[in-house]
Amino acid sequence: MTSPDFATVDEAIATNLLGPWRMSAAFIPLMQKNRWGRIVNVSSGSGALHSMGSETPAYGVTKAALNALTIKLAKAVAGDGILVNAVCPGWVRTDMGGAAAPRSVEQGATSVLWAVELPDDGPTGGFFRDGKRVAW
Repeated sequence: MTSPDFATVDEAIATNLLGPWRMSAAFIPLMQKNRWGRIVNVSSGSGALHSMGSETPAYGVTKAALNALTIKLAKAVAGDGILVNAVCPGWVRTDMGGAAAPRSVEQGATSVLWAVELPDDGPTGGFFRDGKRVAW
């Protein structure tokens, strides 16, 4: 492994873990008061432990941490009417994904919106892509 660029690591932690965690902490009290809510963490297959490779370590490790946060939050709000899930939109043609990515922005967004629109008895504490559970 080459020497890590810890400025990149710090930025990835702030973006991929602390941002969603802070946002969740800010909104969970209101969701609990209303006994309803959806937290959808936009994760990545790069954060799945079962298939993790050596590429983009800061990105993959922080997405794995986001997946762990998803499980922790889902358990913390169980019974409060709040569903918490992680979604992998796939490799999407964005500035980050690049022109070679096989999925359109609309396809990636549809995967995320599926979790936003879950019924009250929908799953919580899971990792999904295109509405199907994927391995952590």
